[in-house]
Amino acid sequence: MGKFAAGGIFAGLLGIDQAVKQYIEENYDEEREEKTKIPGVLLRKFYNKGLIFSSFEKHSGLPLKVSLIGTGVIFLADVKVFLCKGRKLCKAGLTLVTAGAISNTYDRIMKGAVVDYIGYDGKHKLLRSLTANLADFYVVIGIMLAQLGRGKR
Repeated sequence: MGKFAAGGIFAGLLGIDQAVKQYIEENYDEEREEKTKIPGVLLRKFYNKGLIFSSFEKHSGLPLKVSLIGTGVIFLADVKVFLCKGRKLCKAGLTLVTAGAISNTYDRIMKGAVVDYIGYDGKHKLLRSLTANLADFYVVIGIMLAQLGRGKR
């Protein structure tokens, strides 16, 4: 994956997540209004002021600091990997991770919380209580791809 292709994919992924977040913010109430659009998936608006699973939300400023540091580390890893030839799977993974990290960090800076909107529509109470966004999926999938492509040229 070339630098320009990765840049275009990055911009597209970031734009999609931010556009969906804006749509959710404009069209959903935060009181856990839920709409099933896809079987098994609930769309709802939830402002996550903490980190993963709303952890550390009562620690003022910590989620933003962690997001900024994490995004900086990811960016440095990107620079190192993208300067190397090959490693396409690793580069694809880092592109996903970077888009997700920047999207969520942008939310923390601009809104004070990350806009989550994807929920599980099932009977399991714990799973049903979780809410994520596309950026979260980008990060998880990107980490898996980067690990699979680690060391491969």
